[in-house]
Amino acid sequence: MILRSLLAPLAFVAASLVALPFLVAADSGRGETVAVKLDEDLYNRALAHAAIMQQSQPIDDITDRLRNGDAEALYEVAKSMNDSGDKISSVLIWHALADDGSEGDDYERYDSEEGYDYAGHVPSAMALGFSYRDVDGARSLHYFLMATSAKGKPHQAAMYNAGRLYLELEDPSAALAYIRACATLDREHPGFARPQLSISCKKAYETLSNELVEYGDVGLEEAVECFPYAHLDDFPKQGSKEYNEFHKAMEHLEGYAAQAARARRPGEVMTGAALNRAKDHLSSATEALANFRSSHREQMSRLQIYLVGYVMDRIKNLSAKLEGGGNGSDEL
Repeated sequence: MILRSLLAPLAFVAASLVALPFLVAADSGRGETVAVKLDEDLYNRALAHAAIMQQSQPIDDITDRLRNGDAEALYEVAKSMNDSGDKISSVLIWHALADDGSEGDDYERYDSEEGYDYAGHVPSAMALGFSYRDVDGARSLHYFLMATSAKGKPHQAAMYNAGRLYLELEDPSAALAYIRACATLDREHPGFARPQLSISCKKAYETLSNELVEYGDVGLEEAVECFPYAHLDDFPKQGSKEYNEFHKAMEHLEGYAAQAARARRPGEVMTGAALNRAKDHLSSATEALANFRSSHREQMSRLQIYLVGYVMDRIKNLSAKLEGGGNGSDEL
């Protein structure tokens, strides 16, 4: 895959449950107190490890903090347990802190539902992202995405790591979206941005953009999905004249796709009025994209210029297949 060469230089960035209810004031951005349930054995293991930690650092009151329900103390104990080799206990504790009841198999819901507001413990979600990193990429992505989803508290490292994982999962548009969000956080929410990480994300975004230009045979649909994230300064801005011009071309592509879907059954091709409508949609999309590129070339990024040209080439292939008696649905 064309994205594989980009993976090496992009390192990840650190940032039966019954019985004993362990009450903690988890830092979810609201100062709320949430009940975290650990089984008695796990809680006792955490307390025993906290006592060992306190022996090496007598001035730290980690054991008292733990008994008093301090979420950060529980997180620190889990991290120390993990570093000491007790991976299972640490992961169980991090789950108790991080899981907010929204966990599931559809990790894309976390970046597609605008109403989702993560209510768990962000450092624990990050820790779980790293814990699953080498064994379950999709589950790792769950937790990095969750860590980005607390309203009003964007997490820059989680954005970067989510983009890095989307790259491994061969989803370049999502990778562009999250790495761009990381790179531009210093503009949108400067209080949550780390200067060095902003620089790293900008370099990663530039590298990914160049890779897509040089080797990016991503398919027509993915090329269209990449376009809104293909400019670091957000051109064209949503609702602008330029934005509407581009989306007019996309409406014609959608019109063609609707016609192709009706003729996708084996052995069927478009004929008559349906074929003419499909051809008209492709011709109109090509004209709109050509006008968009000629009118706004100086404002477009190198990647956007490439993507528009790529989409036009795929439309040309679709038109040729229609003329040859096919429906061109394999190009979508």
